[in-house]
Amino acid sequence: MSVAGSLAYVAALEAGLQIIDVSDPAKPTLLGEYAMPGAAIDVSVVGSLAYVADGKSGLQIIDISNPANPFLLGEYDTPRLPLGVSVVGNLAFVADGSSGLQIVDVSDPSNPILRGAYDTPGESADVSAVGDLVYLTAREGGLLILRIH
Repeated sequence: MSVAGSLAYVAALEAGLQIIDVSDPAKPTLLGEYAMPGAAIDVSVVGSLAYVADGKSGLQIIDISNPANPFLLGEYDTPRLPLGVSVVGNLAFVADGSSGLQIVDVSDPSNPILRGAYDTPGESADVSAVGDLVYLTAREGGLLILRIH
């Protein structure tokens, strides 16, 4: 889940991406949803874009500028099973299971391209990028901390 302002963006597995107005915590209201081709496992929101780790369907980039009508803007089919995603600047960092970390350039969100990869010891499961550091969990490697150059 990712929260921006009064909206919560929920990666709801087979239910896809759900956009929920949480301005009144006692009465959250579903504003919109996007049916993913796979299963929405994780989401990172930057501005008017939601980057979704979509299981077997890779990285999906959804335009959420109109929360009631989100639509697919771009996609990148990762080699394995993306379980986590975090975005800093023009780079999406995707924890892609047994293929480790995939680094995807999203400067043109309608045409994301692979910029690099990092082989993790065992399967990567989650990722969080903050500033010039990427925090990555790997099954056999525990917590890995990588510096972005």
